[in-house]
Amino acid sequence: MTYLQWRTCKQFLVAFVIVCSCIWKPMEAVFSPYRANREIIITDAVKRIRHDGFPVEQHKVQTKDGYVLTLHRIPYLQRFSDGRVRVLRRPVILLLAGIYASSDAWLLNGPDNSLPYLLSRNGFDVWLGNNRGNIYSRHNVFLNASDPEFWNFSWHEMGVYDMTAIMEFIRGYTAEKRMHFIGISQGGTVFLVLNSMLPQYNDVFKTATLLAPVAYVSNTKGALAKVFGPLLGTRNYVSKVLEGVEMVSTNKYVKKLLSMACLENERPLVCVSRLWPAAGYDTELLNKTLLPDIMANFPVGGSFKQIMHYFQGYMSKKFRQYDYGPHQNILRYHQLDPPDYCVENVAVPTTIYYAENDYIVSVEDIWRLIHRLKSVQAIYKLPHKKWNHFDFICGLGVRQLIFDNVVNNLLSYEYG
Repeated sequence: MTYLQWRTCKQFLVAFVIVCSCIWKPMEAVFSPYRANREIIITDAVKRIRHDGFPVEQHKVQTKDGYVLTLHRIPYLQRFSDGRVRVLRRPVILLLAGIYASSDAWLLNGPDNSLPYLLSRNGFDVWLGNNRGNIYSRHNVFLNASDPEFWNFSWHEMGVYDMTAIMEFIRGYTAEKRMHFIGISQGGTVFLVLNSMLPQYNDVFKTATLLAPVAYVSNTKGALAKVFGPLLGTRNYVSKVLEGVEMVSTNKYVKKLLSMACLENERPLVCVSRLWPAAGYDTELLNKTLLPDIMANFPVGGSFKQIMHYFQGYMSKKFRQYDYGPHQNILRYHQLDPPDYCVENVAVPTTIYYAENDYIVSVEDIWRLIHRLKSVQAIYKLPHKKWNHFDFICGLGVRQLIFDNVVNNLLSYEYG
């Protein structure tokens, strides 16, 4: 790819966003009756949590390398008859969503079935994390989001820098020295990176619950890895250029257009086909009534380097640090190949949920991870043969199959 070709491609994308912004107003007029009837389409976590009837706080956290991250908190309140409220000290839980997702991903099932609300009702102090690059964490004190270096990160930096900053902030703010962790997909990756690289943080976690955690991906069914892995999972000119590029746009007009991509008179199969790179093609258990909400809140920003790091794992069949090529690897790691993550360092009592039909994480790769972890307390295989990767957050019956069990296990840990 020449510089001229790259510049032309970039100009096309900019033009596309401008066109979207120009046509949005007339489209909004055409579809306003539909949107008025679908109040669930909310693209801001604070507004959503308030809309669902829960208290919410928003906090800013700065990492050592300058990224400013947003945390959303659902505090546990005591309400008095005179109208006063007081935040009570309760067990802390940190939730982290998957790749190109944000706090909103945990909230899409509504006030009765979303995991953060279930945890809050059961007396937990709930914190929702947002990694660098998503819609809530697009600021760096040293870099602008238009700088290529801003996007030169993968989930390795999220584990080493983002997680440490988030945890230290929560511990200082709540005075709770230990917390529970729940991560889905890339959220599990970040947790494994943190405790592999910095094992002293194992002591900060009481338990970890990992839903479809992504570590090994050599047996993935994902077509993206099979098609683009040989190109973007190896060291070449294209992968070098993309290391400083944003993967998906968070432009508000694009998000609105995506939310309108699933109309009431459209067949769900047509709509869900637009999500196939993340959801897979076998999605009969996906809660399709949530599709407008899903389209409005996913994807919400991130770097090309995140998915290229997974592609490297697909090609190498290993769970290891980012491959910069032999020369840079020598400078960074003092060896030709990047080092493997030492997941044996993870000492947190861990529960893992997985599914036979997972489009992203195969059964073989899950068990390869399990065999290396020394701290696995429980393993749950989803009973439905068709349960897929996206169903762990928006599947039919996800509360009964997963969330209620998660809550009960945490209550048992805290209160016996």
